[in-house]
Amino acid sequence: MAGIGRPKGKKDSQPRKITPHGRPYPVKFSPNVKDVVEKNEKKEEISRIVGESVQFFGRPRVRNNVELADRLNEYFDMCWRTGQIPTVEDMALALGINRRTLRQWRIEVERDPERAELCTQAMEVLAAIDAKLVSEGKIPQVTYIFRAKNYFDMHDQTEMLMTAAVDPWEDHIDIEKVKQKYFESAYEGERSRSCLKGQ
Repeated sequence: MAGIGRPKGKKDSQPRKITPHGRPYPVKFSPNVKDVVEKNEKKEEISRIVGESVQFFGRPRVRNNVELADRLNEYFDMCWRTGQIPTVEDMALALGINRRTLRQWRIEVERDPERAELCTQAMEVLAAIDAKLVSEGKIPQVTYIFRAKNYFDMHDQTEMLMTAAVDPWEDHIDIEKVKQKYFESAYEGERSRSCLKGQ
């Protein structure tokens, strides 16, 4: 039938190898230059991120509050000079401790108020930086919410309106009156539910 198949006289310059199943092997294309560049850029980015954190690995633990303040200033100054984004994890490593110890130091106000205040101020700086990064679209909102709840003591606000069953300023509270008020509230709730079921 005319018009089907390869035109006469045309042949592949190199015949394609046939698989054991009778189908030709797929043609291998040379890698795209753009893909190679993106892959190299990703490797460089990962190397940079790893290097930023590993540089603090194995640092000795701070011994007193003066050294704690000096180490915090040194860490934030280094971030400012190099453009590295400060994080809770890196800050803890820079102090020679872990995140759990950092959190413990913050809440041990009675044991060492000066140390607790230094750690709290440092965390406030990190919280302010994260807030600015998310407001400028540099980090995803979901990531910010997770970190804010886990590191910066933020939480979803839930408000509940509480009303007293009786006037709290009364000199004498009548127990029977309180029982009657709660009985009426319960009865109204049951009647509303039964009305909804009957609809």
